[in-house]
Amino acid sequence: MNGNIGSELLVFTDLDGTLLDFSTYSCNAALLSLKRMKECGIPLVINSSKTRAEIETMPSWTSLSGAFIVENGSAIFLDECFPLPHGIETERSGRHRVIMLGRPYEDVLGGLRQARIQCRARLKSFSDMSTEEVSRITGLDLESSLRAKEREYSEPFIFEGDEKELDCLVAQLTERGLSCIEGGRLSYAIGSTDKGRAASMVRELYRAAFPDIRWRTVALGDGPNDAAMLRMADVAVVIRRPDGSFLDYEPEPSQQVIISSKPGPAGWNEEVSRLIDELCIG
Repeated sequence: MNGNIGSELLVFTDLDGTLLDFSTYSCNAALLSLKRMKECGIPLVINSSKTRAEIETMPSWTSLSGAFIVENGSAIFLDECFPLPHGIETERSGRHRVIMLGRPYEDVLGGLRQARIQCRARLKSFSDMSTEEVSRITGLDLESSLRAKEREYSEPFIFEGDEKELDCLVAQLTERGLSCIEGGRLSYAIGSTDKGRAASMVRELYRAAFPDIRWRTVALGDGPNDAAMLRMADVAVVIRRPDGSFLDYEPEPSQQVIISSKPGPAGWNEEVSRLIDELCIG
């Protein structure tokens, strides 16, 4: 934190289709606003369905906050130097302290397999796929696809059944203390958590660590799995999809809701730049 007026903003963002282009996974169109955020000392908290292995290998702009959230809100990873308040339980994992909100991968995968058998549901999960298959359905290169398969808390899958099978699958997962979340490309079996719960916890950690700062939270996302994160923010920025459509979700009455005029990182760049002007300089 640098103590300037820009540090009052606390930004949470989805990656695929939001900060990263849906097809190319490039963030080049958002680099200008990322640079401005760094100059203003604005924390950027990645809140993604991606794994820890994927996020840790991303460019240096992912470390603008000392915190990131993985696998649809399943765990919060904090840098060792992040000032945690007393009473917060964490686990050590390399150079990070981890707050687990979901369930271990073995529990999730086992529950999904049991639910699939019980419902005779037609689906194919990452554990059933080779690295080449994951690459083909996601558009990731092979190295990135391998990191995407390094799940710790959730299991992505492609659902190929009908509505009855899906209803049964969701019910069976719920009975096992799990949930089903729809993302941009895939569905996910995870523990009873979501991006909103994890983002709310990070917000409270910032409030406790920096009590003299009045944090104004901003969340940017494009998919159904982003709805809970968007709902917890003071300012919700819904990023348009490449076809011009956008997520329809029910906002909180007190929220400011912005629909980007451009898709993906171009829309991200435009709206974040405008917010920096309005909330940090104006």
